[in-house]
Amino acid sequence: MNERIAVHIVEPDEVFRRILIRTLEDGNDTQKVGVHGYSDGYDFMERYKHEEESCIYIINDILPKKNGIELVQHIRKSDMKGVIYFMTRSNTEEEMVYALNRGVDSYFIKPFNLKVFQARINRLINRGDNLWT
Repeated sequence: MNERIAVHIVEPDEVFRRILIRTLEDGNDTQKVGVHGYSDGYDFMERYKHEEESCIYIINDILPKKNGIELVQHIRKSDMKGVIYFMTRSNTEEEMVYALNRGVDSYFIKPFNLKVFQARINRLINRGDNLWT
């Protein structure tokens, strides 16, 4: 992995957001992986600016101020290569297809296992440049 990877977590529950951030920071080189947390969609849109680094986005589908789909559409305007995960309690086919058709790459269905979450994201991080080519 030659370049820095940014992981952006958008989760309104502060405790859960901190757990996700800590989970991803543990076991990763913080010089190569930067984990950023946002409390809602508006917070993300105000603070996020896409750079050249590769990005992984982990977004709660239900957010205050800006919903998850609005956020995905905002991200896709500047970053077509980034990997977007939705965290959701809903697992209906219609909602999943709708989100996938708007730019979501995959899902974490709540409640989910933190070790599996960590392993899936670390797998993407370890693929490095190969993921985004």
